[in-house]
Amino acid sequence: MTGLACCLLAALTATAPRAEVRNVRISSPKILLSRAKSDSPVLVTGQFKIEMSFAGKAARKPVVRLCCLSEVGGALVMCSKFLDRPGTVSGLALSEVTQGLKVAGVKPASPLREVQAADPAVFTQCLRQVAKEACSSAVYGSPDVRKGFFRLGRTDRMPRLLLYRIEVWQNGVRVAVHESSHTGLGAYELPDDWHVWKRHPQRFLYSAAP
Repeated sequence: MTGLACCLLAALTATAPRAEVRNVRISSPKILLSRAKSDSPVLVTGQFKIEMSFAGKAARKPVVRLCCLSEVGGALVMCSKFLDRPGTVSGLALSEVTQGLKVAGVKPASPLREVQAADPAVFTQCLRQVAKEACSSAVYGSPDVRKGFFRLGRTDRMPRLLLYRIEVWQNGVRVAVHESSHTGLGAYELPDDWHVWKRHPQRFLYSAAP
């Protein structure tokens, strides 16, 4: 976590955050590249299921972070997206993040906006509460190849999906993680922290999807 993010987190709470959910499970992940037609844009598509139990009847909204690393035209592209709407590929609205911080009394300067959006340890402590029925068992994504989490554009040569990672965050805590296998990727010499936002700008191109 960056120093700026640490300052924001300290402003939110004087004690370490604690998760309000338990027994979190990521199951049936299927993330792949597809395109509807040969001249259609390449999309990162798929589905996965998140199951969890709540200690009470409600808790702050859980958020899923999906990261994908692809080789596109010889370049390595890392895409990142926060998901909060089961049954869709739609991302968490930035307006909800900023509103949550406003309610919490955190008013960072303009240069910190990217930190707000990129660091779930900060903003997931500010989200509204939801009933457990809304999130105890949720499927994210779509089997429709025309609906993707990320768009990699139109290319003559099909890109290669190298890695993907699914994280579940709730109330400032990462409560579950699933990462695809690194087997067969030795030639790329990928860092273990490939999924950290803008950690390797000299090696990766970064794309944050709304």
